[in-house]
Amino acid sequence: MDARTNAEWRTLIEAKIAEVEIVDCDIAPGLERPSNIARLIDHTALKPESTEEHIDRLCGEARKYDFKSCCVNGAWVHRAVHKLEGSNSVVACVVGFPLGATDTMAKVAESSAAIAKGARELDMVIHIGALKSGNYAEVYEDVLSVSRVCSTPSPRIILKAIVETALLTSSEIVAACYIAAEAGVNFVKTCTGFNKGKATVDHVRLMYKTVKYKGGKVQVKASGGVRDLENAVALCKAGASRIGTSAGVEILLEAQPHSPLRDG
Repeated sequence: MDARTNAEWRTLIEAKIAEVEIVDCDIAPGLERPSNIARLIDHTALKPESTEEHIDRLCGEARKYDFKSCCVNGAWVHRAVHKLEGSNSVVACVVGFPLGATDTMAKVAESSAAIAKGARELDMVIHIGALKSGNYAEVYEDVLSVSRVCSTPSPRIILKAIVETALLTSSEIVAACYIAAEAGVNFVKTCTGFNKGKATVDHVRLMYKTVKYKGGKVQVKASGGVRDLENAVALCKAGASRIGTSAGVEILLEAQPHSPLRDG
């Protein structure tokens, strides 16, 4: 794709905002009633005070309950990969977290290091300040640079762009998701959980409508304040196909109250 100016991006974004207002929001089959919610959950431990014990417990729970991934900070990737070896769960690593204001080359270096240690998914925070400043070309290049790193391994590393919806207007959410989709991400993601607000049904629906033009190649991850089954299912009904939460065990046991997993 040829480099676009901010003015060209602005024109495209305005057209996308108008399009989203009339887009049909029928959810893809299967998302409205997730039958195996464990495989939609990124089991998360991102607090700065997380210890080896916390990471080991996280990975043990992922193995036991068959969560899609464990999402950790870069310093814990190697340990998590080792703890999950032989399981169905993969390691996801955050990049530019939680502010997104890291230099692009630093995000590239973080991404490369995490992949080298065995991470199979990356959750990167976009440059929120650049987006709000109207520097759309800068946001695009930031995401594209990490997307290129993800394209080198085979199979491709899954890339999720965190847009921090609680800090954005509706128009900015559309802009962020559209730019990220154009840059080649696999998911657009609501929140880090480290700033005000949380994932909402309205925001997820808006994000889903924005990336729907990609025909399922770009999906939505809801993260931030997801603490119970009712909320998780509501977000899936709105269009989310991945849930990021530190309450994965509680959600799963709520979904399967008579499961033998509840014991032991």
